[in-house]
Parts: sequence; C-alpha cells; structure tokens
Amino acid sequence: MNRKINKSAPTLRWVRIFLLSFTVILIFVVLLSLFRSSADMAATDKSIAPPSVTYNDYFGVRLSWFSKHKRIRECIVKGRTFYELLAGYGISPQDIMRINEAIRPFLDLSRIRTGQAVDIWLNKGNERVEKVSLHLSAEKTLRIIRNGRDFFPSLISPPRITIPTVIDGQVSNSFYQSAIDRGIPPDTIMEVADIFAWDIDFLVDIRPGDTFQVILDKYYRKRKCIGHGRVLSAKFVNQNRIHESFYFTDSKGRSGYYDKKGKSLRKTFLKSPLRYRRISSYFSSKRFHPILKIYRPHYGVDYAAPAGTPVESVGDGRISFIGWKGGYGRYIRIRHNHIYETGYGHLSRFARGLKKGSRVRQGDVIGYVGSSGLSTGPHLDFSVIRRGRFANPMGIKSTAASILSRKDRKRFNQLVVQTEQIWEEYRTS
Repeated sequence: MNRKINKSAPTLRWVRIFLLSFTVILIFVVLLSLFRSSADMAATDKSIAPPSVTYNDYFGVRLSWFSKHKRIRECIVKGRTFYELLAGYGISPQDIMRINEAIRPFLDLSRIRTGQAVDIWLNKGNERVEKVSLHLSAEKTLRIIRNGRDFFPSLISPPRITIPTVIDGQVSNSFYQSAIDRGIPPDTIMEVADIFAWDIDFLVDIRPGDTFQVILDKYYRKRKCIGHGRVLSAKFVNQNRIHESFYFTDSKGRSGYYDKKGKSLRKTFLKSPLRYRRISSYFSSKRFHPILKIYRPHYGVDYAAPAGTPVESVGDGRISFIGWKGGYGRYIRIRHNHIYETGYGHLSRFARGLKKGSRVRQGDVIGYVGSSGLSTGPHLDFSVIRRGRFANPMGIKSTAASILSRKDRKRFNQLVVQTEQIWEEYRTS
C-alpha cells in the first residue's frame, strides 16, 4: 500500500509556532505599555493631588495654641474690681488698660455683675495675657484677643440647637397652674393668654376639662435646655369650642397669629382691659348701688383688681375725655371709630403723657386700678358705648383686624399642613 507524504505539514507547524509567539509578544508589549501609562498617570496624579489630610492638619494650629496657653476660670466677687482680678495674675497695668478700652463699647465694667464668669488665657512661656472672655449671658460672650500689643473685641453667640417642642395638658383648676404643672414657662402661659385674648377671657371663660396644646421653640446647648422662644402654634379647647393659632410672617414682614383660615386673631377689641381681675358686677339696667343705697342702671362691668393694676385700652383710638367725672372719679373715654367708644372709671391715676386727643394703641396702658369717685374698693368700671348708647361689654362681638392676602395664603397653608403633621406625630407617638 502506497503512503502519500504531506510535505506541507512541517511548514504549517512552524507557521503556527510563529503566530503563537507573535501573539504572546504582542500581548506582552500591550501589557507593558498599559503598565507604563498607568504608572505615568499615577505619577501625574500624585504630583497634583493634595497631601494626605490628618487630624492635626485641621486642628494642628488650634491644638498648638492650646498647648502653649493655659486657661483660668474666675468669677467676679463682691468688692473686687475687674482690674484687681486681672492684676492678680500678674497682667501688666498697660495690658489691663488696653483690655478695658476694648471692652468699653460693649460693657460698663462698673456695672459688672457678681458671679459673672471670666476666662483668662495666659501664655505658658511668659505668663502674658493672650485672651479674655466675659460670659455676659447664656447667649452672649465677649472675647478680647491680643494682636501684638493691642487687643480686639468680638461679641459672639455660642451655637445652640433649636427644637420645636409640643406640650399639652388639661385644665383642672386654673389654666395658669395647669400649664405650670405641665412645664410651660410663665411668660409662655401669658403669651398664650394674649394670643387668644380677643376670643377667651381666661378668668371668666375657662372651665375644668378644657384642654391646651402648645408648640414652642426650645434652645439646647450641650444637651442642656438653655431657654425657649416664642409660641409657634397653640390650640385651646374652651367649653368644646376649638381655638387655633399659627404664627406667620407675611410678605410685607408683618408677623402675627392667624386662625386656620388665615384670619388674624388680633381683633378690633380685646376681650377685657385687665389681665388680672375678677368680675364683681355685671352690666344691668337695675342694680342696687352699695353707696347710694338705691336701685339704678349699671352700664358697665366692674372688674375687681388690686389697686395699681395696669388698665389697657381694648382697641386703637383717640382719647376724647380724661379727668375727673363725678361718681366715676378719674375717668378716661376713648373713641375708637364712628361706632364705638369705651370708658374706664375709678382709676387711681393716669398713665404719663396722656391728654385729650392723645392716640393710643390696643394694649397700651392708659391708667391704673383705683377707688376714686363713688367706690367701695379698688376696681375698674369698664363701659362700651355703641352709636351713643351704652352696650353690654360682654356681648360685643369683635371682628378680625386683618386677613391674609391671596399672595400669602399658599405659604400660610403650607405652614398649617406642617404644623398639623407635628400635632399628629405627637398624638400618635
């Protein structure tokens, strides 16, 4: 059997070897090229990249300063002047005078309070004063820092965290005491009373079982509450009637409290002209007069209150009469508009600077409770005149002083939604 020899086989084998070698060499060259390119890029990046950042790079200067200085905490004591306090640490009279000059625009050192904290920073090398901090309050610190031979002051406010806080409760005896028991600050309680002053008389109208909810800002520093801000929103359920308020600043920069519909809670008239009082006698067409011993009309409401209690104008207006008026004693009448006037009798004295024609604003103090004229004790006789005739002050319905414009309503409605979400989260938490 004849066998045919394939003469091309060795040639193909060498071709395959050559191609495989070429491929390996090509791959090696490509990889080497990529490696060098990567190395070049790395070298380029390294040349333009910032050096690695460490704790000391950020705080090194600060740490260095603290390591070279020592702080001394002092408190002002009675009978010891600020000058004597600094001099006690070897601070030169020249430096003390320069520090005093830096402080003078911000603080009268003759009125510095006993117990006020002072921090003194001294250079550890030569005991030279470098910085003085006077803690004026929880909110303000006055710092005096050396720069060469001079000292430069700066008034700073330490950072604080503001947290809206919800407080609620139920009236058991009085709103004031019930709110105090729930941890509401006294000035916030009075603020709530002022917010609803046009709709609720907090002496006459409050009943046990009434409920209240308040959202206010609380300020914290180092996890400690250091104070509180204004009331952001309040809700009061009085005799099953719901009263709500939302603090809002309109596009003209005017701030105030509004109800859910955007109507101002500030009304034409206050609910009453006194903050602390009790009603001792109501409006009546036939009342027995305790001094004259006869029956006659009583066209006002008597508010019994301690002598000297401030009396406020219930609305904006102009004084049409001020002086002595028979049985009313010292008396003021205020014309508010072409419809209403109000009268205030038996005052002990008038507020300073008032005269006939003086303009007064709602809430302005116009006088003080007394017992002048025909009176058996300190009280205010408050009357309302409507179109020239006496009207029952307890029956006057006051209208809203203003309402938000369409321009402001969208932003106000968003505020209401956000506030109600806070109420709901608190209720369900």
